[in-house]
Amino acid sequence: MTLKTDDFWKPVVTTRQILTGEDDIVCVALDDESDWTALGVLDCSDDDLDVVSVEDILLLDPTLNDMPDLQPGQDAIRLSKGSPWTVEE
Repeated sequence: MTLKTDDFWKPVVTTRQILTGEDDIVCVALDDESDWTALGVLDCSDDDLDVVSVEDILLLDPTLNDMPDLQPGQDAIRLSKGSPWTVEE
């Protein structure tokens, strides 16, 4: 499953730093319940977490369209925006 093939209204947990452009998405996780998380490299607290739609996160970072397919429980990791993705269990 990828973000671009999932329901565009499905929620994605991310951070304020990503939404404001202070951080880039370098980790996308699909948990065991098929819920998405998109995180960066900056430290964040629970207060920094926010929820947006799949559509919003794809508009914010169109390079997520190139992310590999994930199975529940897998993460897609990259070193920086524009770097190739690798899949981890």
